[in-house]
Amino acid sequence: MDGVAVFETPIFSFADVGDADLDRELARRLIVESELAPGIARSNSGGWHSVPDLSQRPDACYQELMQRVVTRVQTAFIELARGRDAAVELRYRFAVQAWAMVMRHGDHALVHDHAEAHFSVAYYPDAGDADAAVHPDSGKLCFVDPRRGGTVIPGVDLFPSQFAIEPRAGLLVVFPGWLQHFVQPYRGVRPRVSISCNVRLEPEPAA
Repeated sequence: MDGVAVFETPIFSFADVGDADLDRELARRLIVESELAPGIARSNSGGWHSVPDLSQRPDACYQELMQRVVTRVQTAFIELARGRDAAVELRYRFAVQAWAMVMRHGDHALVHDHAEAHFSVAYYPDAGDADAAVHPDSGKLCFVDPRRGGTVIPGVDLFPSQFAIEPRAGLLVVFPGWLQHFVQPYRGVRPRVSISCNVRLEPEPAA
């Protein structure tokens, strides 16, 4: 018998991205900003959403994180191409748009996607302090199966409709921009701080 998995959806997690000093500085700056600036409304239900200009800010902490983001997205891209025996014949510039989200108790994000981006990124300088034993789904990043729902086989969940990732400080997640996702309500005292990025691969002009 031959079998093949088609229409796979890749999600990459990198646990080695942050460090305590960088995460502390990012979280501190963003929490202060969330208390001073009004923010904007996008997919967030409650919470504070910054303007999407983090990648343009000259501060060392933001520029350092953007470099780390590009490195991991490049790694994911190359891994995907290698897995499909696809030759990467062009050189690319990685264009990044980034913003922050500060969630407090009860805040969450609605189902949405970033279809205009080739890859999307979620990074967590501070995942908050929710009690996982009491609130096991608090602040989880949840992905929605992009395929049309089918009939469930009783007793066997062969094709789950959602996949969730539990945020933790220093974790960076890379996924296709078109993949729908949402954030479960956060249940904690300390703010949950995340940074999201949309990344587009733009071919560099031939020399």
